[in-house]
Amino acid sequence: MSFPLIFDIALGLLFIFLTLSLLASEIQELITTILQWRAEHLKKSIENLIFGGGEKDTIHYEFVEELYRSPLIKALNQEAKGLLPQFFRGIIHGLGAAYRGVSGTPETFGGRSTGPSYIPAQTFAEALLQKLKLDTVAQKTSELTLKQFCREKLTLIDRILQSLRHSVGDDSLLEIEFDGLRRQLIEITKDFRGNRISLSKAMDEAIAQLSYFLDNTEAFLNHNNLNQDIIRARLPFLRQAVLQRKPEPTIYEVLVLLIEEEGEVPGDIADIVQDLRQQLQALPPELRQNMLALAEQAQGKVGSLSDGVRQLKFEVESWFDRSMDRASGVYRRNAKGVAITLGLLTAILTNSDAFLMIDRLAQDTSMRSAITQTTNQLVAQQFQVAGETVPTDAIPAPPLNGDFATDSTAALSPEQRASAKDLQTNLITVREALSNVLGELPLPIGWSQENLARQFPPNISRFIVIPKLLAGWLVTGIAISMGANFWFDLLGKIVRVRNTGGSGKPSATD
Repeated sequence: MSFPLIFDIALGLLFIFLTLSLLASEIQELITTILQWRAEHLKKSIENLIFGGGEKDTIHYEFVEELYRSPLIKALNQEAKGLLPQFFRGIIHGLGAAYRGVSGTPETFGGRSTGPSYIPAQTFAEALLQKLKLDTVAQKTSELTLKQFCREKLTLIDRILQSLRHSVGDDSLLEIEFDGLRRQLIEITKDFRGNRISLSKAMDEAIAQLSYFLDNTEAFLNHNNLNQDIIRARLPFLRQAVLQRKPEPTIYEVLVLLIEEEGEVPGDIADIVQDLRQQLQALPPELRQNMLALAEQAQGKVGSLSDGVRQLKFEVESWFDRSMDRASGVYRRNAKGVAITLGLLTAILTNSDAFLMIDRLAQDTSMRSAITQTTNQLVAQQFQVAGETVPTDAIPAPPLNGDFATDSTAALSPEQRASAKDLQTNLITVREALSNVLGELPLPIGWSQENLARQFPPNISRFIVIPKLLAGWLVTGIAISMGANFWFDLLGKIVRVRNTGGSGKPSATD
């Protein structure tokens, strides 16, 4: 057998595998859409992320349902628009509901017909922290810290002033200046409450006002000789105590205050904290532990509470990404199993025997030439239209029979998702081109009498023929499960090598 003949047989075999893979991928994509495998797998993956290995009570499932009802996540679930798309969408949902009714599969989305099949890590983190009301509690806790700081310093200064007033017998000593200081601290607190300044900036401004008041007080009292001894004895202590900075609450302390069912709550924020604790009773214990662990990690990397909230959000995103990477691996393995099953069924139903294909391609020159010519034209057209095809080894393993989907749970980067979409666009074009030429090609598949005669020759025992037929179906089924993009890319490489080596015309002995 000549080398060009081997190339022609390989091209024909790859072309048939590409055709069958496209058919199987269409079937699998239809099943995936009807049964919403991606969305359901993502929902279950998030449940595993939140529940961990703990017990899954009904109240905990309700927490996941409430999380899915978050506007941020609901916005990802794009429903069909228009009468015709909604009609077909209703048919798909009806088929899915019928399947769940027959199989007894529980409703995944809590009464809703569908759910998002891809959730970015940033969206999940924002939805979870909004559910915990962390921003609200952090703001209220910081505001309480600032108020306590100002109140403590004003009380300390007022005590010293009362002592000075008693010593000199003047009850109005520095009263106007002290009222001015109080108003300045109130304004600083209002600026912080209105998110115009940070807690750190608010404390810096409060300390500056306190220091300014003490400087003016010292300058004023130094002109009164009767109070020199009192000033020297008390003012240094007063300055040291007043200018001592109060530490900011940490993100870990705020989260403990929020999600711990027991513990002392400051009176100023007791109502809001108790109300949030009631709302978060459905919070699974494993999620409480994980959030506290993530908050502790975030606390060690930042110095302020506002930075801690942002760092905690980043930690939640990383935690979600790691979990989704594992979930994507599970999904790919499950999808691969389904792809192999569909590949075997496709091979059996279409009687696609790999050994019969090789035999007929090797012996039928006209069939081989027709398939080879069509393959050359198809590949040349795709490279001319789409440019260099994206190599399959540059993209992560696809979740569904080699075909990428933009709503996959796979954690693809934007560049990888763009490359995958380009490749899928090329495959759609290939599918359209194949539909125009398949009817004219004599493919060595199907239950025709000619194929059956070759598969069951009268002079060979069935104990040899049947195992060979089963093995041929198995090889074809596994080949189909490799995916259309794999065979399209390999087909392009074979065509380039063959064209580089020459025309490959069959010899007279073929």
